[in-house]
Amino acid sequence: MHQGNSAPIGLIADSHGKNGLLREAICMLRERGAHYLVHLGDICDSLAPDSLREAVALLQKHAVHAVKGNNEHTIIAENYEEDLTRVSPELMVYLRGLPASILRDDYCFTHSAPFAWPAASRRPISEYLPRILKDGRLPYRILFRGHSHRPSVMELDGVHVKKIPAKAGTILKLNTSRQYVITVGAVEERSAALFLPDDYELHFLSIGGT
Repeated sequence: MHQGNSAPIGLIADSHGKNGLLREAICMLRERGAHYLVHLGDICDSLAPDSLREAVALLQKHAVHAVKGNNEHTIIAENYEEDLTRVSPELMVYLRGLPASILRDDYCFTHSAPFAWPAASRRPISEYLPRILKDGRLPYRILFRGHSHRPSVMELDGVHVKKIPAKAGTILKLNTSRQYVITVGAVEERSAALFLPDDYELHFLSIGGT
């Protein structure tokens, strides 16, 4: 069995209140050996916050780490807690406590771009990549992100950016001499991913599929 930081990492994002699919994704990743799970933001839909209580309960029950997405930013910015029938004070405390990004070993987990200001969670990664790169390199080996609902991979070698096709069923052997920006896909569209640090391999998965 994998232990500690070498264990498989489960990656989910953009569940947007589809809590049945969120539950399936968590169970699927646990069954595949994911020791550490991260939700990459947009746990709920700000236009339908009623799903938030169940979503947060699921994340807490299964010890899923999470970052703040643009929908969580909206709920906080618009003070949804003023109407307690929408979002309770306890849930607001949880949302406010979510970080913009999580660093673990040499990997970064974020919603869109790894900056604390709210705009970074709303705009495409292409607008922020020049600000992230230092001398053509990321400050970490892999940036895992959500926001863009379609799975995608960008491979960086310090000079060039190569786009690698990705979809459910894709198993990608990563190059240890390269850096990557990886978009895992949206739970609400039945996408999730599993990263195997020991094998340096990424599996794009279909929730409810094989």
